Amino acid sequence: MPVWKPLPAAESPKVPLSRWRIFETEDGSRHFVGVDMFDGSGRVSSNITTLDLVTMQGTTLTGRIYELVGRAGSSLHVDYVWARWCELYNVTSYTDVTDRLLDGVNNDNPT
Repeated sequence: MPVWKPLPAAESPKVPLSRWRIFETEDGSRHFVGVDMFDGSGRVSSNITTLDLVTMQGTTLTGRIYELVGRAGSSLHVDYVWARWCELYNVTSYTDVTDRLLDGVNNDNPT
């Protein structure tokens, strides 16, 4: 399965992600990982600079805004793209910090 670079943020400034998660690498950078709802492909963001858990939107180092749609989740496409991204950027260790970051949101809005 091929992996490609996304369009520049100026050409694609906002991306809705489904089945998303947030991973933190060994260097402390955090990345959105999910399914791009425009084309159904797996996607990894650049480093997250801001995250608004009220609007469920975050901005990354490139200036792109990610809209986190629905609940956190996973998919085979996403897992594959994340593994390839880790290989390309020599990431050897990471942690899924999704639940930790959402803990306050989930406690305020019980289901």
